Amino acid sequence: MYAGHFAVGLALKARQPAAPTWAVLLGTGFLDVLFGIFVMLGIERVTMTPHVGQGFSLDFIDWSHSLLMSLIWSFVYCALFWRRGRPVCFLLAFAVFSHFLLDLPMHPSDLALWPYAQTHIGFGLWNRLPTGWWWIELAAVLAACAYYTARARQIKTFGGRALWACAVILLLHVANAPWWKS
Repeated sequence: MYAGHFAVGLALKARQPAAPTWAVLLGTGFLDVLFGIFVMLGIERVTMTPHVGQGFSLDFIDWSHSLLMSLIWSFVYCALFWRRGRPVCFLLAFAVFSHFLLDLPMHPSDLALWPYAQTHIGFGLWNRLPTGWWWIELAAVLAACAYYTARARQIKTFGGRALWACAVILLLHVANAPWWKS
């Protein structure tokens, strides 16, 4: 779902042009950056499952991807940019939290409410719609890119490269298509 996260990042950048592009895009993937670090440290666990679903099982991701920790990481990330002003700071906090919101429909019930909570949530589109999830994400990517491009034209910014940025995200999404994995 990386393309979906980055596309939403572009839409957020269009909403608040003063926010650094790198910070917005990193923010949308920040929970996954933490996840990678936590897996390497043994704090979180993943099992590779070739040819099944997404190719992996997220066994324990409560410290990076639970609802509570997503909110906490959002405000930690926001604090790093507090001197850039409240609008930028809060937009970056939302960029981080948007990751949880976008994971919710895709993930099976592996998103805890808080670390070690008994209740886990997720609508499981990855499993329920083995190829359909890709089309749903494509719609989200196209909508976010359309907003980003329209806003770039409206405010005459982003260096005239809005279409290129969207093309890269679309290529990332195409590369992640379920029919390439077999």
